[in-house]
Amino acid sequence: MVTTAQIFTIVGLLCTPMISIATLVLTLAALNLSLGVRKLYVKLLGYLFDYATKIKKDREVTIDSSNSNTSNLSTPIVEKLPDDPIEITSETPLLSDSNKSNDAPTDVYQKTSRGSSQTDIQFRLGDIMDYTRQGLEAIVDDEVTKRFTSAEEMAVWNLLTRTQQQHEYFSLRVTILWFLGFCIRYFILFPFRLCLFMLAIFWMLGSAVFLKYFPGQNAKLRYGFYINIVLHRILSRVFSAIITYHNTEYRAKCGSICVANHTSPIDVIILSTDNSFSMIGQKHGGFFGMVQRTLSNTANHIWFERSEAKDRHMVAEKMREHIQIENNLPILIFPEGTCINNTSVMMFKKGCFEIREAPIYPVAIKYDNRFGDAFWNSSKHDLFQYLILMMTSWAIVVDVYYLPPMTNEVDESSVDFARRVKAAIAKQGGFVDLEWDGGLKRALPKADFKAEEQRKFYEMLKTE
Repeated sequence: MVTTAQIFTIVGLLCTPMISIATLVLTLAALNLSLGVRKLYVKLLGYLFDYATKIKKDREVTIDSSNSNTSNLSTPIVEKLPDDPIEITSETPLLSDSNKSNDAPTDVYQKTSRGSSQTDIQFRLGDIMDYTRQGLEAIVDDEVTKRFTSAEEMAVWNLLTRTQQQHEYFSLRVTILWFLGFCIRYFILFPFRLCLFMLAIFWMLGSAVFLKYFPGQNAKLRYGFYINIVLHRILSRVFSAIITYHNTEYRAKCGSICVANHTSPIDVIILSTDNSFSMIGQKHGGFFGMVQRTLSNTANHIWFERSEAKDRHMVAEKMREHIQIENNLPILIFPEGTCINNTSVMMFKKGCFEIREAPIYPVAIKYDNRFGDAFWNSSKHDLFQYLILMMTSWAIVVDVYYLPPMTNEVDESSVDFARRVKAAIAKQGGFVDLEWDGGLKRALPKADFKAEEQRKFYEMLKTE
């Protein structure tokens, strides 16, 4: 019969490795150290992906060659007639015009000048050709919609079915590699990362209780600064994140605003492993509400009610009050307002750029999709599904570029200032700089935009 002492001995033997690993993780996170295991792991993955991709390409070349030989034997030879392209321009007459008398003057179809008044404007079919071309280009290659989906297929396959659905057709060797990778990600990495996630939750809750009864507001904020950093360093290990920071002398300082491009909810974790920030957002209930209340014990965050969310002036006033207190952490904001797939930067909302009392610290976040796509497609996955995808990816490799602080110039509007900051982030991160509103992810274009395009078309007709 098993005694109580034997039960405790067995439990102790099972828990000792877990306690040892938890202690090691906490120590490394607190001291900002790394054993180099993740970097070696990512380097080995790079070699493995190159090998799998080489097998895949060799297989595709073999299949293409066999198909080409077969088609050459079976396809009859057909004489190709010379092309006779028809070019349509504003000078091309309508079909009805061709039936006119041959006695008409030769310059009847030539472009005539338009009057300045609306009644003198003469419309021709060729006037809509530019808009027709733009519409066809948008259908073939929509530069907006494709920013809200996962990036295009990568040149190197990372053995994830979410980036390549026909893995089993490449080669038996590739299929075996994929299966081994599946077992490693779901049966080794995922349980270990889940334990790290629980460790981070316990650290957050325990620290919140400790700080809640800690005397002295200044000391409380000072300890909260380091507690936040340790928390996010543990969370970064949940995704096996390899983060490289550039130009760290330009980290955001107290009394400032930090703005960055937005790809994923884990952007906050990526930035907060190197610096602590005050968050700004709407109050929530349930689990997220508990997290917000817990984080509020470690720093002065800005949470506002749902009824205040659309009151831009009230939110701006809360931000002004925050930055006027010198001990408050910098405010972290993602002005795009939605997640973009890390290929471009879309229109920045002007709210935080109207605050002239604080400098703006731009940050460019650039992910390496070879090891895991960090983009959150919220129309396809909810937050829980997204976190599972991240925890079952190989790793998250990211570069963070700090840019010099920027201030509003004399006579510069908040919209122009937002565009200037956005252009600096796009240039540093190698993103496409777009003027489109990220709100198009879930909404139709605003009526103002349609009216502006109509006005431009009218001005074109009037000046020609």
